[in-house]
Amino acid sequence: MPCPEVVTGRVEIPGEDYERIQRAADAGQNLWRLSPVRTAQMVGTRHLGLRPQDVYTFVEQYRDPGDGLMHAVVRVRHRDCVYLVELYQPQRQGPRGIWIVQEVTEL
Repeated sequence: MPCPEVVTGRVEIPGEDYERIQRAADAGQNLWRLSPVRTAQMVGTRHLGLRPQDVYTFVEQYRDPGDGLMHAVVRVRHRDCVYLVELYQPQRQGPRGIWIVQEVTEL
């Protein structure tokens, strides 16, 4: 694996309180949480070994028929590696809902 510094698999960030994060976004704070690409970049940089200068590309957004939640996929080129970052909206669906990183998969 040429990029061992990147965390892959299911993502669980200790202390991440979805209700608190949604309230903060509603109050105009951390508005990057309203964008799946910016969330992948910020969370990836802080917790997953990605870098701000990596290339982040929006792939798709869809409503999962199983859980009814909005999901999104962002492709990230980190050095010579490519990852898919999967996100979802746990609190509110649509443009005012926060995004949470769910999983990172190396391609």
